[in-house]
Amino acid sequence: MRKRLKITTIVVIIIILASTFIVFLGTNDFSSPKTQPTALQYLSYQGHVSRIFLVAATAGYVFASQTYNTTFGQVVEKGSPLFIINVTLRNDYTLDDPPPSKGLPISPADGTAYVYLTAQLNNEEGIVKAIDVTVPDFSIPSTPGAALVLASGQTASVNIYLAMNEKNIIDYGIKVIFIGDSIPI
Repeated sequence: MRKRLKITTIVVIIIILASTFIVFLGTNDFSSPKTQPTALQYLSYQGHVSRIFLVAATAGYVFASQTYNTTFGQVVEKGSPLFIINVTLRNDYTLDDPPPSKGLPISPADGTAYVYLTAQLNNEEGIVKAIDVTVPDFSIPSTPGAALVLASGQTASVNIYLAMNEKNIIDYGIKVIFIGDSIPI
Protein backbone atom coordinates (compact mmCIF):
# COMPACT_ATOMS: atom_id res chain seq x y z
CA MET A 1 0.00 0.00 0.00
CA ARG A 2 2.79 2.43 0.89
CA LYS A 3 4.65 1.59 -2.31
CA ARG A 4 1.53 2.31 -4.36
CA LEU A 5 1.09 5.68 -2.60
CA LYS A 6 4.70 6.62 -3.30
CA ILE A 7 4.37 5.73 -6.98
CA THR A 8 1.11 7.68 -7.28
CA THR A 9 2.71 10.71 -5.61
CA ILE A 10 5.70 10.59 -7.96
CA VAL A 11 3.44 10.32 -11.02
CA VAL A 12 1.36 13.32 -9.84
CA ILE A 13 4.50 15.40 -9.29
CA ILE A 14 5.81 14.51 -12.76
CA ILE A 15 2.47 15.46 -14.35
CA ILE A 16 2.44 18.81 -12.51
CA LEU A 17 6.01 19.58 -13.53
CA ALA A 18 5.36 18.60 -17.16
CA SER A 19 2.19 20.74 -17.24
CA THR A 20 4.04 23.72 -15.79
CA PHE A 21 6.81 23.32 -18.35
CA ILE A 22 4.30 23.16 -21.24
CA VAL A 23 2.48 26.27 -20.00
CA PHE A 24 5.84 28.08 -19.67
CA LEU A 25 6.80 27.24 -23.24
CA GLY A 26 3.40 28.32 -24.49
CA THR A 27 3.63 31.75 -22.87
CA ASN A 28 7.36 32.33 -23.42
CA ASP A 29 8.10 31.37 -26.98
CA PHE A 30 11.86 31.80 -26.81
CA SER A 31 12.59 28.51 -28.54
CA SER A 32 13.02 29.31 -32.20
CA PRO A 33 12.15 32.45 -34.08
CA LYS A 34 10.02 32.39 -37.17
CA THR A 35 12.50 34.33 -39.29
CA GLN A 36 13.04 34.41 -43.00
CA PRO A 37 16.08 32.48 -44.24
CA THR A 38 19.15 34.67 -44.72
CA ALA A 39 20.41 34.83 -48.29
CA LEU A 40 23.89 33.45 -48.90
CA GLN A 41 25.87 36.36 -50.28
CA TYR A 42 28.98 38.49 -50.17
CA LEU A 43 28.58 41.11 -47.45
CA SER A 44 28.66 44.80 -48.34
CA TYR A 45 31.03 47.21 -46.65
CA GLN A 46 31.07 50.98 -47.25
CA GLY A 47 28.84 50.65 -50.30
CA HIS A 48 30.94 47.97 -51.99
CA VAL A 49 30.62 44.21 -52.19
CA SER A 50 33.34 42.66 -50.03
CA ARG A 51 35.03 39.28 -50.40
CA ILE A 52 33.57 38.09 -47.08
CA PHE A 53 30.95 35.49 -47.96
CA LEU A 54 27.99 34.73 -45.68
CA VAL A 55 27.96 30.92 -45.72
CA ALA A 56 25.15 30.47 -43.19
CA ALA A 57 23.19 32.26 -40.48
CA THR A 58 20.89 30.64 -37.95
CA ALA A 59 19.00 32.29 -35.12
CA GLY A 60 17.31 31.44 -31.87
CA TYR A 61 16.33 32.70 -28.46
CA VAL A 62 18.34 32.09 -25.29
CA PHE A 63 18.47 33.59 -21.82
CA ALA A 64 21.55 35.53 -20.72
CA SER A 65 23.88 33.30 -18.69
CA GLN A 66 25.57 36.34 -17.17
CA THR A 67 24.99 40.05 -16.55
CA TYR A 68 26.30 42.29 -19.33
CA ASN A 69 27.45 45.90 -18.96
CA THR A 70 27.45 47.60 -22.35
CA THR A 71 29.79 50.28 -23.63
CA PHE A 72 26.94 52.77 -23.26
CA GLY A 73 26.35 52.03 -19.56
CA GLN A 74 23.32 49.80 -20.07
CA VAL A 75 22.95 46.69 -17.93
CA VAL A 76 21.44 43.47 -19.25
CA GLU A 77 20.70 41.20 -16.29
CA LYS A 78 21.39 37.49 -16.15
CA GLY A 79 18.25 35.64 -17.27
CA SER A 80 17.18 38.37 -19.73
CA PRO A 81 16.01 37.17 -23.16
CA LEU A 82 18.62 37.32 -25.92
CA PHE A 83 18.30 36.78 -29.65
CA ILE A 84 21.38 34.91 -30.85
CA ILE A 85 22.52 34.72 -34.45
CA ASN A 86 25.23 32.24 -35.39
CA VAL A 87 26.96 33.58 -38.49
CA THR A 88 29.37 31.53 -40.59
CA LEU A 89 31.66 33.55 -42.85
CA ARG A 90 34.29 32.67 -45.44
CA ASN A 91 37.17 34.97 -46.32
CA ASP A 92 37.69 35.07 -50.10
CA TYR A 93 40.32 37.82 -49.94
CA THR A 94 43.75 36.76 -51.20
CA LEU A 95 47.28 38.09 -51.49
CA ASP A 96 46.35 39.44 -54.96
CA ASP A 97 42.94 40.76 -53.82
CA PRO A 98 43.50 41.88 -50.20
CA PRO A 99 40.92 43.38 -47.82
CA PRO A 100 40.71 47.18 -47.56
CA SER A 101 43.81 48.74 -46.04
CA LYS A 102 43.12 50.54 -42.78
CA GLY A 103 46.50 51.78 -41.68
CA LEU A 104 49.45 49.66 -40.68
CA PRO A 105 48.59 45.95 -41.07
CA ILE A 106 49.53 43.82 -38.07
CA SER A 107 49.59 40.65 -40.10
CA PRO A 108 51.34 39.90 -43.38
CA ALA A 109 49.56 41.17 -46.48
CA ASP A 110 48.29 37.69 -47.26
CA GLY A 111 44.54 38.24 -47.48
CA THR A 112 43.86 37.99 -43.73
CA ALA A 113 40.72 39.99 -42.90
CA TYR A 114 39.53 41.53 -39.66
CA VAL A 115 35.73 41.52 -39.63
CA TYR A 116 33.47 43.31 -37.13
CA LEU A 117 29.68 43.01 -37.38
CA THR A 118 26.34 43.24 -35.64
CA ALA A 119 22.73 42.65 -36.69
CA GLN A 120 19.44 44.45 -37.02
CA LEU A 121 16.22 42.75 -35.88
CA ASN A 122 12.79 43.31 -37.38
CA ASN A 123 9.24 42.38 -36.43
CA GLU A 124 5.97 43.10 -38.24
CA GLU A 125 6.04 46.74 -37.07
CA GLY A 126 9.60 47.43 -38.24
CA ILE A 127 13.01 47.67 -36.60
CA VAL A 128 13.25 46.19 -33.11
CA LYS A 129 15.29 48.09 -30.53
CA ALA A 130 18.03 45.69 -29.45
CA ILE A 131 21.26 46.00 -27.49
CA ASP A 132 24.28 44.14 -28.84
CA VAL A 133 25.92 42.43 -25.84
CA THR A 134 28.38 40.32 -27.83
CA VAL A 135 31.81 40.06 -26.24
CA PRO A 136 34.19 40.39 -29.24
CA ASP A 137 37.66 38.89 -29.76
CA PHE A 138 38.89 42.40 -30.55
CA SER A 139 36.94 45.60 -30.16
CA ILE A 140 36.38 48.94 -31.77
CA PRO A 141 36.02 51.64 -29.07
CA SER A 142 32.38 52.45 -28.22
CA THR A 143 31.11 50.03 -30.87
CA PRO A 144 29.36 46.85 -29.76
CA GLY A 145 29.62 43.88 -32.09
CA ALA A 146 31.14 40.51 -32.93
CA ALA A 147 34.68 40.18 -34.24
CA LEU A 148 36.48 37.60 -36.35
CA VAL A 149 39.98 37.32 -37.78
CA LEU A 150 39.90 35.18 -40.92
CA ALA A 151 42.92 33.96 -42.87
CA SER A 152 42.53 33.88 -46.64
CA GLY A 153 40.18 31.02 -47.56
CA GLN A 154 39.23 30.35 -43.92
CA THR A 155 35.64 29.69 -42.85
CA ALA A 156 34.62 30.35 -39.24
CA SER A 157 31.56 31.11 -37.13
CA VAL A 158 30.75 33.80 -34.59
CA ASN A 159 27.71 34.46 -32.41
CA ILE A 160 25.95 37.82 -32.20
CA TYR A 161 23.99 38.28 -28.94
CA LEU A 162 21.22 40.89 -28.95
CA ALA A 163 19.18 41.78 -25.87
CA MET A 164 15.57 42.70 -26.60
CA ASN A 165 12.09 42.32 -25.14
CA GLU A 166 10.40 41.04 -28.29
CA LYS A 167 9.59 37.46 -29.14
CA ASN A 168 8.08 38.07 -32.56
CA ILE A 169 11.22 38.59 -34.63
CA ILE A 170 10.45 37.83 -38.26
CA ASP A 171 13.67 38.93 -39.93
CA TYR A 172 17.22 40.04 -39.23
CA GLY A 173 20.03 41.52 -41.24
CA ILE A 174 23.76 41.15 -40.74
CA LYS A 175 25.37 44.60 -40.58
CA VAL A 176 29.08 44.98 -41.29
CA ILE A 177 30.79 47.57 -39.11
CA PHE A 178 34.33 46.97 -40.33
CA ILE A 179 36.36 44.89 -42.77
CA GLY A 180 40.07 45.53 -43.11
CA ASP A 181 43.60 44.19 -43.15
CA SER A 182 44.22 45.21 -39.52
CA ILE A 183 42.40 45.99 -36.29
CA PRO A 184 40.98 49.51 -36.51
CA ILE A 185 42.27 52.00 -33.96
